[in-house]
Amino acid sequence: MKAVHDAGHSGVFVLKIDEEDINTILLNTDLDSEGLLKYAYDNFADVFSENILEYAFAYANIPREEITRKQREAAKSLLKLHEVEKLRNYLVNDTPEEEWDKEFLRWYKKKGVFGEVILHMILKEFKNTIPLISKMYFKDSFSQEAKGFDAVHVSSDGSTLWLGETKFYTAWKKNGVIKGGIDELVEDLNNHFNKDYLSEQFVIIKRGLDTQKGHPQRDQWLEKLNKPILLKDVFEYIRIPLLCIYEDGVAKDYLKDIDEAIKDTGICAHTTTVRDYYKNINTYPYRKQVQTVLILMPIEAKNKLVKYMLEKIWHMQSI
Repeated sequence: MKAVHDAGHSGVFVLKIDEEDINTILLNTDLDSEGLLKYAYDNFADVFSENILEYAFAYANIPREEITRKQREAAKSLLKLHEVEKLRNYLVNDTPEEEWDKEFLRWYKKKGVFGEVILHMILKEFKNTIPLISKMYFKDSFSQEAKGFDAVHVSSDGSTLWLGETKFYTAWKKNGVIKGGIDELVEDLNNHFNKDYLSEQFVIIKRGLDTQKGHPQRDQWLEKLNKPILLKDVFEYIRIPLLCIYEDGVAKDYLKDIDEAIKDTGICAHTTTVRDYYKNINTYPYRKQVQTVLILMPIEAKNKLVKYMLEKIWHMQSI
């Protein structure tokens, strides 16, 4: 395994491991006022907010005069803000995330939509995909999170349907009754990538495509998804990205003033450890027939990342 350094076109992520079955991605870094490395949370948050409209509405044809309203609607559909006045006070006063009420912050940390938007960003950035349908077609109401796959993208050449799952955890693995992100991704593989579930979700995807009049691959995918579900055929054009975002010391080590070769060795060793664990617990019966890519995103602090994303969502809902 060899480390790389691909910052993509937006520059907010850095792809460090680019293997066929596993990727490792970090937030990009910048210098603080003392000349030390820090993670560029502010840059990430800007690009995060720029992707919310597309995540929510995909290829909807939005007139220029309606962009502001649609941005506000997209942010509101993304997340129903909890205890808005308390959130406003925290954000206006720039309260450090470690001083937020733990129960208040815990409510937000459980929301999977943060990870879904990050997966949307990563697929566009490093897999050259475009969203096929709006995630809002999986959503029953503004007070609920969208159901179904966490990402429904297609390759730019139209050959591959990317159906993604994501977990935004405080750890990639936990012992005892609490399972980590990798464990739950394996559960998703078993529960979501079978004939019955795919048949159900394809109906929703086709319904969403009916309204995506401007999508360049609309007719192509309607024709393909209208065919009877045969797993041997479906597995030929499906790619499954499994994103696990989690706190880990390897992300903190990356900020230390040490040689880049040593940092890369640490990233490679960490990635190998997680891949071995994933392969050991993967009970998915079709694992040899489908193409999966485990995407690891170790982060410094989940609370800090959530705070930056919340601030953008709050501002977008207030415009």
